[in-house]
Amino acid sequence: MFNFRKVLSVGLFFLIVTPINAFEYLQPLPDQPIFPKNNPQTAQKIALGKQLFFDKRLSLNGDVNCNSCHNLAAGGDDDGAVFHMRNRNIKRSAPSLWNVAHLSTYFWDARAKSLEAQAEEHLFDPNIMNMANADLLNSRLTAIPGYRTAFKQAFTDQQISVKNVTHALAAFQRTLVAPDSRFDQYIKGKKSALNEKEKRGLALFKDKGCLSCHFGRNFAGPAPGPALKMGDAFYELMPTIRGSIYEDKYNFLDDLGLFHVTLDPEHKLMWKVPSLRNVADTAPYFHNGVVNDLHEAVRVMDRVQFNYGTSEEEVDDIVAFLKTLTGVYPAITLPRLPETEGSSLITH
Repeated sequence: MFNFRKVLSVGLFFLIVTPINAFEYLQPLPDQPIFPKNNPQTAQKIALGKQLFFDKRLSLNGDVNCNSCHNLAAGGDDDGAVFHMRNRNIKRSAPSLWNVAHLSTYFWDARAKSLEAQAEEHLFDPNIMNMANADLLNSRLTAIPGYRTAFKQAFTDQQISVKNVTHALAAFQRTLVAPDSRFDQYIKGKKSALNEKEKRGLALFKDKGCLSCHFGRNFAGPAPGPALKMGDAFYELMPTIRGSIYEDKYNFLDDLGLFHVTLDPEHKLMWKVPSLRNVADTAPYFHNGVVNDLHEAVRVMDRVQFNYGTSEEEVDDIVAFLKTLTGVYPAITLPRLPETEGSSLITH
């Protein structure tokens, strides 16, 4: 199992963990992610997962659904839910779900080893969906005739269960792919896809060390494959260089990241490396959602990770390159949700 700490350079990372010489640090987004054997994709399961994703009845009080914090009409992230849902005590920004199937772990501290596990934790988290227990979830969905039919069609055991709910949600989320960014076109050989400014930004992205952590198909480190198994995490220390003005300005020391999961002192301020795909559409930035501007996010990373003193012109070039990572979003139509019979299932 690979469990990475601070990566000092692209070359060092290559020597340590790359088992094959064919590994490329800059990769286009593949046509398909790796699908788990225990949850194969089917049209019926995906359609059911889409309904569940948009159904507020999966939350205890019927006030939020998955889309509330992962808005698929935008960047697939919370767009600041860490702030406007304070009554739920949400402390971390919700990452984007676009291209999420190309990741190996989930949450900022990588504590969920699969999309299915991530979905289950959300259902019963008192600060998110707040479902009291599995029996309540199952009975609520069983009382909806349309869901009884849909689960029978989607699963061989034909049961409404937490397992099947999470498998359906994960199956739908694995369809959330935004391919064919201008970077993808460029890396596949269309050199005119990037202009000169964007090419300078890509060169700076390499030369400044950003590629040490933000590489691979999702610009989030290794994807599931030869170097990393599903459920293995790729971490980074942040901030690495202590004492900058940004520590207090953006409260970077208030949350200790992976330490809260493992209680290992060496894991303080360790974070799963986030994807940079569609990053221009996923402000605010960082685990606590405190930086609203992509230029400022680049300045922060330059100072707290490398302290190079990157110029404003260089920052602007890097941002220009990062904007080329925006893919083509597929149309997402709202599903029709199955009706309840005669009364609401939600009690307040």
